Amino acid sequence: MQILKHLFFFSLVLIKFSSFSQSLSENEIKQLAQKINNEMRGMDMGKGLKVRGCFAFGRTLVYQYDVDDNWYPTDNMKENLISNFKEAGYAEVFFNNDVNADFHYYSGNSLRKKISIKSGEFSGFNFGLGDFISIDGHPKAKGVNLRIKPPGNWEIKEGDRPNIVKKFLYQNNSYMIIIKDNYTFLSRNEAKQLLDDKVVINEFLTEATSFLKNTEILNQSIVSVDKYPALVFTFKGWMERSGINMELISKNWIIFYEDKVVFLQGTGLANTEFKKMESIYNLITNSVIFPEQYNY
Repeated sequence: MQILKHLFFFSLVLIKFSSFSQSLSENEIKQLAQKINNEMRGMDMGKGLKVRGCFAFGRTLVYQYDVDDNWYPTDNMKENLISNFKEAGYAEVFFNNDVNADFHYYSGNSLRKKISIKSGEFSGFNFGLGDFISIDGHPKAKGVNLRIKPPGNWEIKEGDRPNIVKKFLYQNNSYMIIIKDNYTFLSRNEAKQLLDDKVVINEFLTEATSFLKNTEILNQSIVSVDKYPALVFTFKGWMERSGINMELISKNWIIFYEDKVVFLQGTGLANTEFKKMESIYNLITNSVIFPEQYNY
């Protein structure tokens, strides 16, 4: 563990700094490798291991070591490295910034062992959904009766703005339940017809993306959420917080529920983390139940 702390000190500082905006560029990874190489080259790590150097190849940091004749690789070296990364807190920043890591062990000019870890293997996400919560009777629910399962280890908080009912939080990621009044009561068939109106849909998209600047709609389609017609779309854009500009990405569901509009919105940083978080947002939305339609 102490080896990892020394070896990745400079990478931790730079990667954490860049994670507030966007993933490291290949040029930044190259500069990072040079910093590590200059600081660590020739360092004796003990147990027959000495740092030969570090360089970057594309989005991969390649760490090189010289080993003595008494050094032997173990069968589970890769698993131990990944485990150490996670325990030391480095796995998340490597994953978020889409940085791979290679480890080369040399005996003279002969390569004794090579270990390659893709950025996705550093992912520490393993979320399961918890128990249902209900917003029935909530003062911001506007009469909507909805049940939903948040991830088991996310923080559940009350909304801090007029139409936000609940929000689920995990690090830089959030999932919010937002309910607004619709201009009229819509049956499910009428809602489906409304979703065919491009002008109306564009109005909803403009409103939903208004909290970010320079927004770009990545995809959109028509789906059903617990039998109610909905527009699902993903967009990204920029936000400024405390003088730092961040690129965010958001997946949204707009559900036409009688005389209300239910917005479900999952948002996080626009980096490789979103690929994993999107599956969590999908799970949460797929858990939604509007109980009153089953009360026969």
